[in-house]
Amino acid sequence: MSVHLTINGKEIEAEEKKTILDVARENGIYIPTLCYHSHLRPIGSCRLCIVDIEGSDLPKAACTTKVSEGMKVHTNTGRVLKMRRQAMQLILMHHPLDCPICDKGGECRLQDLSYEFGVDEQPFRARKPEFEDIPFCTPLIRQWHERCVVCLRCVSVCNEVVGNSAIGLKGSGYGAAIYPVAPENCNSCGECLSVCPVGALTEAVSTVRGRIWQIERKKTTCGQCGVGCQMEVSIYENLPINVKTDEVVGLGPNYGSLCLRGRFFYDYTISKKRVTQPKVKKGEEWAFVNWDSAYEEAINRLRETINTHGPKSIGVIVSSRLMNEDLVALYTFAREGLKTPHVDASCRLDLLPQLEALKVVKGGSIVPDSLDNLAASDVVIVTGGDIDLQAQVVANRIRLAKRDVRNKIVVINPFKTRLDKLADVSLTCSAGTESPVFYGLIKEALSEDPALQKVQGWERLSSQIKDYDSEAVCDAARIDAAQFKKAVNLLKGKGGSPGTVSFVVGSDIGRSFQGSHTLRALANLALACKAAGKKVYWIPLTSYANAWGSVAVDTGIEGPGNGLSYGEMIQAIHNEELKALIVVEEDPLSFLPDTSYVREALKKLDFLMVVDLFESRTAKLAHLFLPSVSFMEKSGTFVNMEGEIKNVEKLIDPAGGARPYGQIFLDIARKMKILPEERDLNNFPQLFNHWKNRQEEVSEGYFNVTYQPTRAEKNGHMFLFSTDLLYNHHYGIDEVYATAIEKLGKSPEYFMNPSDAASLGIEEGEPVTLSASGVETTVKPIFREEVKEGHVVLRGHYHDAGFQRICPFKLDEISKAPLTGVVRVKLQKP
Repeated sequence: MSVHLTINGKEIEAEEKKTILDVARENGIYIPTLCYHSHLRPIGSCRLCIVDIEGSDLPKAACTTKVSEGMKVHTNTGRVLKMRRQAMQLILMHHPLDCPICDKGGECRLQDLSYEFGVDEQPFRARKPEFEDIPFCTPLIRQWHERCVVCLRCVSVCNEVVGNSAIGLKGSGYGAAIYPVAPENCNSCGECLSVCPVGALTEAVSTVRGRIWQIERKKTTCGQCGVGCQMEVSIYENLPINVKTDEVVGLGPNYGSLCLRGRFFYDYTISKKRVTQPKVKKGEEWAFVNWDSAYEEAINRLRETINTHGPKSIGVIVSSRLMNEDLVALYTFAREGLKTPHVDASCRLDLLPQLEALKVVKGGSIVPDSLDNLAASDVVIVTGGDIDLQAQVVANRIRLAKRDVRNKIVVINPFKTRLDKLADVSLTCSAGTESPVFYGLIKEALSEDPALQKVQGWERLSSQIKDYDSEAVCDAARIDAAQFKKAVNLLKGKGGSPGTVSFVVGSDIGRSFQGSHTLRALANLALACKAAGKKVYWIPLTSYANAWGSVAVDTGIEGPGNGLSYGEMIQAIHNEELKALIVVEEDPLSFLPDTSYVREALKKLDFLMVVDLFESRTAKLAHLFLPSVSFMEKSGTFVNMEGEIKNVEKLIDPAGGARPYGQIFLDIARKMKILPEERDLNNFPQLFNHWKNRQEEVSEGYFNVTYQPTRAEKNGHMFLFSTDLLYNHHYGIDEVYATAIEKLGKSPEYFMNPSDAASLGIEEGEPVTLSASGVETTVKPIFREEVKEGHVVLRGHYHDAGFQRICPFKLDEISKAPLTGVVRVKLQKP
């Protein structure tokens, strides 16, 4: 509903629910603010946005006052200006005059407002408060109590957007201050830092500082995961010194939010441990060589392999963190130049298992849906792991949608996550029992709709779901019956209204045993929702910055037949079918299951060539190492999780003699004369458009799903989960390359339910042996009530947790993805 009002005599028509501040800004009318932030609920603490309203005795805060019919607002009356100036003087009463040394000097909102209001004297005096010397929630942020203006932005963002409530207000009046109130909840995301308008919170990662007039800020796309967050990097003398989002808060998909990795893990790109010169293995020792010698070594070894064993004896494993332009060069080099079909990207580890389901749900397209659809959804179903750990910005978007449109959230996982606290329904099921939960929802909420029976495959699906009534599902999955009933009612919808359902699907679900079949069961739930008239969105997550770009390039550059997957190449090396392997910015020895099996395979190769930033575990076994560049050292593009091209800007010059991936493989191809000089490798836009408009043939109807019941045995037999297996060895595995990780001191943590510990006679902190497939590792479990009985949860893969050693080397039968999500283990005292 619209209302009519005037602001400073200007007649305006506006929406009734908007505030005076919103309407003023939309109409180009300036009102000063300090505590207000566009992505937070109005706080109203600073009183700098007060305005006069005709008929009101006292001025009112523009950020909290809604417009109404006939309202007459004046923003710059004499008393308003006087009261604003007094409010500023009160704010500055204890504020130190340390602008020359404050990190915010030159770009501080308080500093700007002081000049604007002409505050050059301080008439108010009060005793200076004493602050408790309490460390801030995270070592990545410094807190300066004396600079704080208690605007409460940091508290609001921690509560509303991140859902942590880690910081809060203690005390009252002039003694009030911001303190950590639940530091154990903090995940070091830095959202509080990003909204602080003064120098009360400053970054503690980089040791280099620079004034706004000394640095250059460049907008780019984050290279840490697949969300495609927009950010600004501050560059000082060719060094990245911090990451900000002040000028990109209006840009999606993150709208100013960032996660721990995106905000603080940037400096691995300038680590002194980077390899910046090519090197060749001479016996057991490395010898540094120039680029011409390195190219000659690669060419001779590749030609020897092709001449002796044929081109199909060469495999290529490429990271989905590479930019599209590099991927085009690499895939063209491998498929058209070397004539090998065996090229696979690392998104096989987390995204590719979902493509079959996505393709069917979307009727032949594999272009993902936008995060903006979360705010248009009646129900959001979250499954596939801890979304906050995989992609916190997506979890933030879910929380904001919940706040703004009050949609309903259903979380289905084998362990509790932060989103469970916000969820309307939390279905914490046993490991591997997600399929019965999905099928139970179909049966109880949707199966009576005759429209479902018109979809091909209904007869088969109805026979599969017939045994999954509420009682059977709750027994099989060990979930709460009341919670399941509530989920059923939410899916049924209100008053017969079809509604909209979004599926946010994490990567854990595809990496677990029966992964593809579980995804098929989830796709059947989505198809049933569509058949019932609901609008359905599918939002898959990926840990790789350019997973979708990898899919587009792989689809667009045809090769000589179907090739082997990432994991199948390791098996083929064992079977002596592959003799040479090129690994580009990946580390199979760190992230594939059964590291002993992988190591044995890599040692069998006649030629192993690694192109990377660091000497990874895999690189240590290589015969040739070529140094390349990070996402900060080259311009290009990523395709983010919404299927949109995002620009990546060159921020710093490459380290030492490192070269871009695309240049390396183009150089080798032309020296080998396996690609014509005129071959166009700048054709990603055409490949992308082809991929985005492509409609693949799909078998219409419901999937046939195979489900094998799973249940943890007793006597120490349990399920072990890895919930944040971050696929980026550049942060540091054996060594630490990102300063933030070193400051956090993150070590792997194993959590189990106290009742399981009691039954096994285990004390907290006591060493326990985890064993699987004849391999053992020793851990010290932490007891948590929220962990489901019969399960052990591993969090924190910043350093080697030993998890990969005990995983058997198995591939999903459909997606061919390595299964690293869940392992059956035996838990016992040493």
